[in-house]
Amino acid sequence: MKTRGRLRGILRIVAAILTVLILVVLIQSIRRDGPAALDAWRSAHVRWTWIALSVLLGAIGHAFYVIGWRRLLNDAGIRVPLWQLIRFFLVSNLGRYLPGGKAWQMGIIGVMAAEHDLPAAAITASSLFQGIIGVGVGAIVLFAAGGSIIGLPTPWLALPLIGVTVLLLCPTIIKSSERLRKLITPHWPHVTSVTTGTMWMLIWTSVGNWIMWGAAFYALGGALLPSPVASISSYIAAWSGSFLAGLIAVVSPAGLGAREGVMQAILHNAGMNAADVLIVVVIARVWSTILDVVPAVTVLIFRKRRHAQHAANRLAQGAET
Repeated sequence: MKTRGRLRGILRIVAAILTVLILVVLIQSIRRDGPAALDAWRSAHVRWTWIALSVLLGAIGHAFYVIGWRRLLNDAGIRVPLWQLIRFFLVSNLGRYLPGGKAWQMGIIGVMAAEHDLPAAAITASSLFQGIIGVGVGAIVLFAAGGSIIGLPTPWLALPLIGVTVLLLCPTIIKSSERLRKLITPHWPHVTSVTTGTMWMLIWTSVGNWIMWGAAFYALGGALLPSPVASISSYIAAWSGSFLAGLIAVVSPAGLGAREGVMQAILHNAGMNAADVLIVVVIARVWSTILDVVPAVTVLIFRKRRHAQHAANRLAQGAET
């Protein structure tokens, strides 16, 4: 336990150092390219149709994720209404804006599940399991969409195929290895219920999530610039690469700094000039934050009103009796 705690501490220190370094690079880029970006922004004409498209594509990306999560829970015999699962997912996204965001996300899901008399531990574990699959699929999408941009040698592009194969074999590997089952089942007792069909579902819904958000990012570029400049695959690679970098920088709220640095590097390598990249990267942070926070806050407002109404109804019933 001491060794594990020490390793976590070291990883957090390394992540903090990387985040600081990336923030320094980002600040230097803003100082260097900021004036040109500001001039370009002042002369830009925002196309709100493209903004609306970007929001719609992001919502579809969220829908893919929730569909995969529901399939995983159904396999475990846990029935959760789709709208309720959407609420869990949207509100849990607020957790990523705190240091160690994934832990906060899991905590929020657990609390909300318990409030509805659902098996909190199992639902939380299923979300974590799907998140791990999503990270693996995100790396596959990054290699497939942006291998040439980030300078991967051609043979490395075989990694996506290997990655898909390994993910599909996960249920068989877990069921055939007693050691793995003993390691995983205390945290996710229903892991043996995961079938190859469910893994396919988790893979394609995760791919859909990454591609939709990359396409949403592309639409945002089209809204802010006369044209998106780079290809849609470049935007998908920039989105997936930046998001994965944000997950690695665990001490940085929502991957602040890490995401922007990676996004900036990939789009620059894709042929965009520094001023255009800076506009897209800075606005993307505001845009993605709004898309996370507004739906979550809306759900919480309606949740508070519903609880207040239920309390009022209980008081009224008590007065009648």
